[in-house]
Amino acid sequence: MTRTIAALSVLGLLTLEGGIHAQSGKGATKDPRILAYDRGPVKIDVSKYPSEVKSLYKTFDKLCSACHTLARAINSDFVLDEEWQRYIRQMMDRSGTLISSAEAKDIFTFLQYDSRNRKKPLYETKLAAGTAGTK
Repeated sequence: MTRTIAALSVLGLLTLEGGIHAQSGKGATKDPRILAYDRGPVKIDVSKYPSEVKSLYKTFDKLCSACHTLARAINSDFVLDEEWQRYIRQMMDRSGTLISSAEAKDIFTFLQYDSRNRKKPLYETKLAAGTAGTK
């Protein structure tokens, strides 16, 4: 939990470089990579997730699908905390007051759990690649 809070405190310090470029209106992009994400599954089966995480999924579903397809976030190749922090920060900036800080924390916590479970192979690969140069 302390890691999550520490990670979220960095949210305000992140730049807007990289990441998915959500545009106004669902699917309003021509980027082939993003279009591929949009064509993927539109829901996550959270039936085996802890009940707390299931409730966070509702927030993720409601708020993230307000501006772009939910599939975009579900199928993205983001899995690391830094990637999700940057992405959520961009969405907060673009949506104005749609996503509060508390809701951003809930979305981050859900995505963090989901990345470590549903996207575990990709998460472990990226984590190993990121730490390989620091040994």
